[in-house]
Amino acid sequence: MEKARIELQNISKSYYSESAVTQALRKTSLSFVHGEFVAVTGESGSGKSTLLNIIGGIDSYDEGEMIVNGRPTFQYTEEDWEEYRRSQAGYVFQDYSLIGHYTALDNITGALLIMGKDKEEARNIAIKYLKKVGLEGYEAHPATELSSGQKQRLAIARALAKNTGIYYCR
Repeated sequence: MEKARIELQNISKSYYSESAVTQALRKTSLSFVHGEFVAVTGESGSGKSTLLNIIGGIDSYDEGEMIVNGRPTFQYTEEDWEEYRRSQAGYVFQDYSLIGHYTALDNITGALLIMGKDKEEARNIAIKYLKKVGLEGYEAHPATELSSGQKQRLAIARALAKNTGIYYCR
């Protein structure tokens, strides 16, 4: 049996307001292995986004433990979480989260440069992934000039180009 790449052990998360406490997750335990495809489904308000935000390192958990590649995350510093988001997870957001005035090419190369790739390598990888998602010829187009479908494919290309192994779509 393959060892889990991400393991959640009794994860709980609550949100607090002045008048209420909302428990988004209660003692949730899951594990994901390398190469596995997982879809998270459920009713509105059932904790899907919270779960994905915790796995993606965007949100914290209150109780339990998340283990990534055998390393517990309970003592992660903000710098550890930044490194996790930068190098371990590729994101595809429902609103795309593209930089509108950047070109399609720059939206991908920017993410790769932040990861430490050199400029030429980042450009070559970006061109490869633009081609894979059918955006060859759109390298110089600003993201604001792309259709919704093209923006979604650009966001997918950006996530895949990071080659992280964990892809998070929300």
